[in-house]
Amino acid sequence: MPSDKSDDSIIFRSYPLENDDHCKTLIKIEPDQMEKMGIFEGDIVQITGKDSTIAFCFSLSQKELEKTKSQDIPVEYLNPNHKKMGYPKIILSSLVSRNACPFRRIRLVRVEKLSAKSFKDDIPEVTTVTLGTMEFAEKTMPNYKANIDFSLLFGRLIKEKERISVPFLPDYAQLIEKKASRRRPPHPINFTSLIINAKPEEHEFWLVTKNTKFEFQNVSMDEFRGKAPKPEALSLLRVIPIVKKLHVHDTNIIFASVEVFENTMKINWYTQQRIKLPDDLLSNLSKFNDMNIRPDSPELTIEIKDNLGNVYSDGHSGGGGSFPDPSTNEIISDYSGEYRFFSTLDPYAKEITIIVKEIAWIKRELRKVHTSMTPPNMRSAPPSNHKLSILEGPWEFKILL
Repeated sequence: MPSDKSDDSIIFRSYPLENDDHCKTLIKIEPDQMEKMGIFEGDIVQITGKDSTIAFCFSLSQKELEKTKSQDIPVEYLNPNHKKMGYPKIILSSLVSRNACPFRRIRLVRVEKLSAKSFKDDIPEVTTVTLGTMEFAEKTMPNYKANIDFSLLFGRLIKEKERISVPFLPDYAQLIEKKASRRRPPHPINFTSLIINAKPEEHEFWLVTKNTKFEFQNVSMDEFRGKAPKPEALSLLRVIPIVKKLHVHDTNIIFASVEVFENTMKINWYTQQRIKLPDDLLSNLSKFNDMNIRPDSPELTIEIKDNLGNVYSDGHSGGGGSFPDPSTNEIISDYSGEYRFFSTLDPYAKEITIIVKEIAWIKRELRKVHTSMTPPNMRSAPPSNHKLSILEGPWEFKILL
């Protein structure tokens, strides 16, 4: 029995759900963590990565817990005084994972017990769900709307602006497979979409039942690239120069500017690494060509605070490139990108503090594996064991506006 004393939220390291049908909204955590948080089987909890979503919570079996060990990647903490964190483990269905971490860069998620105790009895049933689709879909998949197996969603929790993925009915799925076998353009095996809105209105989430009706509304292609696609930047209001440089581990990181738009902000940054190669590698072209070097491009976690007490932390980063330097037997990795926020700067702010909270490198190297009988376009590149290197900050610098 869960105890009366409980922690409202705990950070977990996440793993995928086995035999996932892409329709479930569930998570599994260790029984002692359920007891610690005061959670009963089937309670609804909130899961937060980059974004927040909800799911039913159940106990993780010992067999499932053992299986997560085979999915662990080594983590190297570069801070000499870092204290290794042993996070408890959580299994997420793919839909929960995608909605909590739309950019799939986070393996740590926070689980929070919702305050109300009778959610299982008080969940509103959704009467109508409007799903996003594309205008040309009917031309490529005739009559697809009538062949979506919505019954697989019965008993599932939904929220507005979240992803949804539903298989087609078996006969229609077989038809898709036959078309694919004839080398026609392949069709998706699932209908993937975005929940535009749901009724009755003014609820945070709903329960899908056999009485739920589904409608469709045309949306843009960008709507299908993530739960919450990064907003199109509206009018540029100002550019704030940063001109700051960090040298951490083996990487130079140069911050150039903050661009403030009407609805978003961007921090522009650049990194450079020089990765040492074996002395004979660049002189042996066949050996070099058979190795696909993956530079250890860093990912930054950045936060901005202003003098008014506002905190901006809802962002992500990306971009990159590399080339060899034969004179030094090194690969030079130039990685440029932006950290895009989903909110904009308070116009009354007079000072901001930029905080780099953490820098992470995914260490990896891919080697092409092929024989003389293998066509070039069929070569495979199985990854070696990945390793995550983490350097904790923070690094801070203030900028007067």
